[in-house]
Amino acid sequence: MLNPEWGLMVWTLLTFGLALFVLWKYAFGPLERLLEARRRRVQESMDAAEQTRAEAQRLLEEYKATLARVRAEAEEILARSRATGEAAKAEILAEAREQSERLLEKARQQIERDTRAAMRDITAHIAELTALATERVVRASLSPEDQQRLIEEALAGLDLGRLGSGGEA
Repeated sequence: MLNPEWGLMVWTLLTFGLALFVLWKYAFGPLERLLEARRRRVQESMDAAEQTRAEAQRLLEEYKATLARVRAEAEEILARSRATGEAAKAEILAEAREQSERLLEKARQQIERDTRAAMRDITAHIAELTALATERVVRASLSPEDQQRLIEEALAGLDLGRLGSGGEA
């Protein structure tokens, strides 16, 4: 069946060994170096990608922190603006209230002065009218004798001595 031919087998093994040595020396070595270089480049690329991812993550965290800080500052500015607005509103309202009260007080005082002046004018006018009416009534109702008698009574009621001594009693 199968008869091995030893001579052919030896030459085949020698050729195979020589081919393996040549391939190992000139093909597998450079191929292995090429594959090793490729593996290093892939590893370096993966390391660079990892560094880039880590840097991107760091930048993202930094961005988030900056965004949170900016939002907090914006909220603080808004809160201060609201507080300032409320304070200004309260100040304006207080000032308007004070000015209103001053104007009301000034108007009350003016009304009071005008009322007193009007009362004085009315009183003077009433006194004048009363005096005129009294004079007319007295002249019309008193006879000359009654008038003379009233004058004498008024003079008698006066302390002429006091007038002469300078008002001392």
